[in-house]
Amino acid sequence: MSYSDKLIYSLLFFVSLSLIGMLTASWRLILYSYLFVIGLAILTGILKSVKENPRKIWIPITVSIAYFMLYGWLDIMTIDSPTGGSSFIFGLTPSLALYVLCIWPLANLICLLYAWTFTNEKSITD
Repeated sequence: MSYSDKLIYSLLFFVSLSLIGMLTASWRLILYSYLFVIGLAILTGILKSVKENPRKIWIPITVSIAYFMLYGWLDIMTIDSPTGGSSFIFGLTPSLALYVLCIWPLANLICLLYAWTFTNEKSITD
């Protein structure tokens, strides 16, 4: 079995877990399996680049760890209350502040990092 086949089967496994989470109404099963899908999708996208330069493996690993930490923090924060407490951060509830100030900007930075990876690779080959 090739490396690409293993990645695709892993993606299928985590998407299946996400579907099971949808059927059982378990948002944690949906969310955390989806985070694995994000990391594996990024790894699949840059697989050729990683094979040429193994140091680039830090990109999908870092993205996955960052998302796990942020969503884990959000999960822990919202155990007792859906807002994460009664205080406010910049006028936002703590859970919304974490989402708006950390998770969304990280998604934009990851898109830029992903684009930069391929732009940098293309400019080196030209």
